[in-house]
Amino acid sequence: MLRPSKKLALVIEAVVDIALRSSDRLVQSQHVSERMGLPKRYLEDVIQQLVRAGILKGVRGPHGGYRLADD
Repeated sequence: MLRPSKKLALVIEAVVDIALRSSDRLVQSQHVSERMGLPKRYLEDVIQQLVRAGILKGVRGPHGGYRLADD
């Protein structure tokens, strides 16, 4: 059986967390990091990679956050 790396498991968990909570609003990385028990800086690096890959859409600003990309 294939076992995903820790980083891949983290990526999958973060995407699922954002997908489940972003139906009508943006999800802030701080809240995701609290739920996952990870440092915010580490999770933000992973999330930015997902934004660059087109998996997530990021919105800046005080009420910004992330959601699944529409593509």
